[in-house]
Amino acid sequence: MGQLDGKTALITGASSGIGRATAIRLAREGAGLAVCSRNTERLDRVRSEVENIGGKCVAQACDVGRMEDCTALVNGILDMAGGIDILVNNAGVGYSGAVVDSDPAEAEEMVRVNLLGVYHMTRAALPVMIAGGAGDIVNIGSVAGLKYSPNFGVYSATKFAVRAFSEALRNEVQGHGIRVGVVHPGMTQTAFFQSFSKGGSPVPADMGELLPAEEVAEAILCMVTRPPGAAVNEMTVRPAWQER
Repeated sequence: MGQLDGKTALITGASSGIGRATAIRLAREGAGLAVCSRNTERLDRVRSEVENIGGKCVAQACDVGRMEDCTALVNGILDMAGGIDILVNNAGVGYSGAVVDSDPAEAEEMVRVNLLGVYHMTRAALPVMIAGGAGDIVNIGSVAGLKYSPNFGVYSATKFAVRAFSEALRNEVQGHGIRVGVVHPGMTQTAFFQSFSKGGSPVPADMGELLPAEEVAEAILCMVTRPPGAAVNEMTVRPAWQER
């Protein structure tokens, strides 16, 4: 038996990286999955991977920056599974560059996806979870949300905001049996750093010892499998060599 048998998990940004690793890890523990992303081709591959290990998975295109997309997705899950036990807000984008020559369109996209996307999906799913009387919400932050760095001002701002939003939400919903946690990944083996175009990736080109995405998935699993009376509200997972 798996630790999550009978539970339904919704994972955003699940087409690659941390989202994909989390989908596979939670499926191995028995959770039924609903996964979403803007990249439907890669999302379908994740669905196939989950099904190949015996899991159940529904994949649907969703732009978390659009409230209507989030509402439609949650309504579909409700019709299919009757509830949502776990929500992992993982979708995110990142661009680097000094503020003085940054692209306002990129800045707006980071705010829309990284912050409003967390709000939108949480707002859509929360009434369902409150009605169920229990649940776990895990938001993916970043070490950039703990300590700012030059050339990552807007990205860091969105992740600082996710941390603040999560703590406020935790206090709002704890009376409903819902736990809220934030996982702050360090430098992780994903394609995410490729989007840090202007200021350059903080990862040296020859640095191969990045954190496997599966280690972040394990942290998420730890949060959502605690006994009902225990809550892990914040966890930072870095490569051992990473200074900040």
